[in-house]
Amino acid sequence: MNCRCSRSPILLDFYQRYLEHANISDFERSVIRHYSAGTLEHLVQHRDLNVRRAAVLALGLVGNISSNTILASLLTDSDRTTATLAESAIRNVWRRDGDEEDQQALQNLIRLTSSGEAVKTVTYASLQLEKTPKFAEVWFQRAKAWFELGEFEFALEDLEKTLDLNPFHFNAYVMLGNVHLESGRTALALHAFRNALDINPGLRRPQNLRLLRR
Repeated sequence: MNCRCSRSPILLDFYQRYLEHANISDFERSVIRHYSAGTLEHLVQHRDLNVRRAAVLALGLVGNISSNTILASLLTDSDRTTATLAESAIRNVWRRDGDEEDQQALQNLIRLTSSGEAVKTVTYASLQLEKTPKFAEVWFQRAKAWFELGEFEFALEDLEKTLDLNPFHFNAYVMLGNVHLESGRTALALHAFRNALDINPGLRRPQNLRLLRR
């Protein structure tokens, strides 16, 4: 049910200023000074479309993994801009679990994965998981590394753990589909891809479809 707030929150002013000047740092600073993640979660239900968009954008900047469920619900929003903002926001909050040291460790893993350092990713992710076994994104990064190494069954195990911890992780479902394809399990691959699309219909956009065709 939409929030029936009668007055426009100051967040709308921040958002309009952001749209005019494209200064995301200024928007983030203003949000941090005036809003908690809980209040922003309430505002994503506001009847004013631009307030909703602003709240989703703000959650992506200042929210953490606790905002995962409500952002996932917005991936299917009828307003395409809101859904697109939610997709970007939820990817961000997936990385904000644990403490600052854990989050920095994840960033290091992401850099290793992006650099093709799959073996190092597996090693360091395994060490991190001893400390933070419930950090879904670390499991996902190790799954990506296993996939790059051709170790599809190990990747499968890590993806199942990722989805157990974060059932809204559409990227994990996409990779799960690719793992099944590599292993000749076409029916299971199609099921995984459908799950990804059910959670995030935005994956049908041209720039994302390549993920489903790997």
